[in-house]
Amino acid sequence: MRSLEFDGRWLGLAFITCAERIMFKRTSTVILTIVCMMWTFSLSQGQDSTRKPPQVTFEDLQKNDGIEGPFRIEGYVKNIYRCPPCPPGAMCKPCIPDNIDVTDNLDEKDPALIRRLRIFTDKPEKFELKKKYSFVVKVKGQTPKGRAIENVDLISFDPVKESKE
Repeated sequence: MRSLEFDGRWLGLAFITCAERIMFKRTSTVILTIVCMMWTFSLSQGQDSTRKPPQVTFEDLQKNDGIEGPFRIEGYVKNIYRCPPCPPGAMCKPCIPDNIDVTDNLDEKDPALIRRLRIFTDKPEKFELKKKYSFVVKVKGQTPKGRAIENVDLISFDPVKESKE
């Protein structure tokens, strides 16, 4: 049994030595750290990381009610653009990066009514004209709310199988 004068420190109902106090603090710190790490891990697992980006329409892009982050859109490839190669030593004018133009209606003939979206991609050769795709894209640069979104960067894409009705 310990003497009341031994350490002079009181913890709960028992006297403890300096070494025991240090061990207690270290153990408490380790346990607290483990609990915090487990709590953080459980929170991150609770979020659905496979959640699909929201689906938008060409009409939504025209309105632009504040579209942020990646989104999905379906459309037909209307045009494929590749910047022409510049011969070595030549002075070529700059061109816009490789891209595809996508529309929601291939049959529209009036140029004023054609709704287009320019999707910048490193590999425009992967697309076929007049074929329908589902794209996951993000807005290129800043587009003020209320102004139509016209240019986006490609994140991923999948061909859409047309249903025969």
